[in-house]
Amino acid sequence: MQIATGLWLSRALWAAARLRLADALEEEPLPAEVIGARTGTDPDSLRRLLDALAAAGIVACNADRLYSHTALSRLLRSDHPSSPRAYVEIMFGAEPYAAWGAIETSLRNGTPAFDGQYGMPLLDYLQVHPESGRRLDEAMGATTRSMEAALLGAHRLPPFERAIDVGGGRGSLLSGLLQQQPAARGILFDLEEIVAPVRPSLAGTRMEAVAGNFFESVPVGGDLYLLKLVLHAWADDQAAEILASIRRAILPGGRLAIFETVLPKRVQPHPGYLMDLNMLVMTGGRERRASDFRNLLEQTGFALDKITPTPTSLSIVEAVAV
Repeated sequence: MQIATGLWLSRALWAAARLRLADALEEEPLPAEVIGARTGTDPDSLRRLLDALAAAGIVACNADRLYSHTALSRLLRSDHPSSPRAYVEIMFGAEPYAAWGAIETSLRNGTPAFDGQYGMPLLDYLQVHPESGRRLDEAMGATTRSMEAALLGAHRLPPFERAIDVGGGRGSLLSGLLQQQPAARGILFDLEEIVAPVRPSLAGTRMEAVAGNFFESVPVGGDLYLLKLVLHAWADDQAAEILASIRRAILPGGRLAIFETVLPKRVQPHPGYLMDLNMLVMTGGRERRASDFRNLLEQTGFALDKITPTPTSLSIVEAVAV
């Protein structure tokens, strides 16, 4: 029952993120009436939400039923540099929440529940609904940026001259990597609507932004190509197409670094299994084991070199063009 009712706690946390509740809290305890006035909510209803969050340790509640911050609630502040607030709001509300409600479609048919719920694949939907795309980009950016320092700190990639970040979003991973390699340069490669807002900020840096479709081609001439949380959004056939595009572009002997969850060889407690279900529901993609990466790489002209675990849920899968 505790597992089954986990949805209730998840939605209570979502409500806190949606209301920006942490922005209304202070270090000194406040009554629900004050917090309600700041969040535009009914004080009695809000008090019940705050009690549920306090029982889970997300906010603090004293003997006078006054509420204040905990370490967890501070993370939910909009101005926290590693805040998951936007991620919680979009992933456990709005379109992903509705798609998960239709998970039976995926289990019955093997197709993304999102497609059935909204009449089109996720990427097409985001093209038609750019505001949803903006919110998803904000959510994913904030979440992955908090991982990147740990990723780069866990393992230093070999020296390179020109890195191409394929599907690199706003370029934070590439920027961090270039800080480790002061003589190197990089290209941020993604769809035009993603790189266009970033392009002006790259003037005078060692990075440039190039727009395109990675199923068709990627910038040529790199000795290092990066893929962070790209392949898991796609089924094996499509993932192979992306890898083949990179293989056509990479310099002889060039290196590919894939930042993804690597599922254990045998089933054991691991966050990747629920993310695997999420990709089934949302895009038809999947999380993969080491053997799956090896097979994909070998069939597209790469040799798996090594897999480095990190303190995050992601590992660094390195391969060499052969």
